[in-house]
Amino acid sequence: MKSEYKHIAKYYDSINTTKDYKSDSEKIRVWIREYKTSRGREMLDAACGTGNHIQYMKRYFNITGLDLDPYMLRMARSKYPDIKFIRDDMRTFQMNNQFDVIVCLFSAIGHLKTYKNLSKAIINFSRHLKQGGVLFIESFITENRFIPGYLAADFVNGPNLKIARLAVSKKKNNIMYIDFRFLVGEKGKIRYFTERMQIAMFDNRRVLNIMKKAGLRAKCIKNGLMEARDLYIGVKP
Repeated sequence: MKSEYKHIAKYYDSINTTKDYKSDSEKIRVWIREYKTSRGREMLDAACGTGNHIQYMKRYFNITGLDLDPYMLRMARSKYPDIKFIRDDMRTFQMNNQFDVIVCLFSAIGHLKTYKNLSKAIINFSRHLKQGGVLFIESFITENRFIPGYLAADFVNGPNLKIARLAVSKKKNNIMYIDFRFLVGEKGKIRYFTERMQIAMFDNRRVLNIMKKAGLRAKCIKNGLMEARDLYIGVKP
């Protein structure tokens, strides 16, 4: 699978400084206490990216980070050398151990693009979940929330790093195509590059159906961690 973060992994954390990873993690911990009945502290952060939730979770859990993108993992490993990171696919990874908590956050699940891939990933998550363990999946927006031609902009204005990121989106079926344009000033030089991402806008009922078929008691929390993005919680009975 082609990396969608080859050029931007280095700047990912700088661009996402407004993302409240601490608040996300605190909310997840509240729901863990509410739904988890297994006794362990093992957590899998699937599609962990550069590990920004890990910094707030590692005090409470023994975390393993999983991601397919080598550029994002390189950043995560440099930030958290004490954490075990594995490069693998959430649909097909195989581990000998199971987890009390599995999280897949910040809409990373949308990169799977199809319901077939989504089903493979959720079945695999369920397989790696202990009895009484809990799964959290943060989805991307749903199709009814898509705004045609929506223009987004983010800016970084640090002393040694300047970034302007603009993005415009379109959709085909349930896939959002996001075209990014980056202007980056660093070390006395200015460079320009583009990236395109394809992210699925999964239907709530179909996601819950897949989770139930995978043997999980499932529910959806509207606007769970971010406005317009729903959070799915699955408990393995």
